[in-house]
Amino acid sequence: MPNIAAPSQLTRVICICHLHRGSVASVDSANTTTAITSLNRKGGVGKTHFCWLMASACHAAGLRILIVDLDPQANLTGSFLAEDDVTRSVEQLFDPSTEPDVESLIVSTEFEGVDLLPSSSRLEPLNISDNWHDSDLHLSLAEALHQVSNRYDYILFDCPPSLSLVSYAALCASQHVVIPLEAARWGALGTQHIAAAIELVQQHYNPRLRLMGYLVSRYKTRRSYQQTYLAELRKHFGDLAFETVIPDLAEYEKAVTDRNLLSNHSPSSRANKIANELLAEVQARAQKLA
Repeated sequence: MPNIAAPSQLTRVICICHLHRGSVASVDSANTTTAITSLNRKGGVGKTHFCWLMASACHAAGLRILIVDLDPQANLTGSFLAEDDVTRSVEQLFDPSTEPDVESLIVSTEFEGVDLLPSSSRLEPLNISDNWHDSDLHLSLAEALHQVSNRYDYILFDCPPSLSLVSYAALCASQHVVIPLEAARWGALGTQHIAAAIELVQQHYNPRLRLMGYLVSRYKTRRSYQQTYLAELRKHFGDLAFETVIPDLAEYEKAVTDRNLLSNHSPSSRANKIANELLAEVQARAQKLA
């Protein structure tokens, strides 16, 4: 296993960020919204899948969730909307020349309780990794979503596979970070950079951001090498490794292709059961970190 730097123990907050240099704003203490960033520098490891599974489980449980697509590839958006249906998207929150109303950007999906802040290729110019802190744009999400957060039980940020401006904006607006990864030799590579980013944001912008854990996804149970690496990952990360493991199941792809949620598409399937187990573990981890 690579030598991975673990982040220090941080403290939890409902949502707290510098909205302007030298000032701090936080969501009312009575607000029970849990905001989570899904982040890894590698692509194809389950970042979007985590958000989609959480949307399905929240829908089944009668919880309200806002999923924020920050990836210019807009895969999460495409799981709910046709491309022609996306007329306004999240990049408008990063435009310093305007003050867009976040409510006008949020789309209510056909699934009760599941709202979407869509992405599009127009977000690509903001997918920058250098000098992202030269302006206050990394605080855009915290300020905008502060207005609507009390409407939701969960807000999830699906980030691109990079530590870019939009990824740091998500960290500034979140309480927790989930790092999806594969049970493979390269699975943990680069996670030390995510840990460092969490430390940076914790120190300068969001002092109560915390790492919720590492979530193994795309797991193929019949491949012995994945079983070996899963055991190594659990040993390395300890309690930070999720007990829930997301297997590579055909039901997931079928439901996404049909723009449906597991709770509707195949409610009695193993895939849907795993989604519900994931939500339960997220809830337990959030309570433990409270």
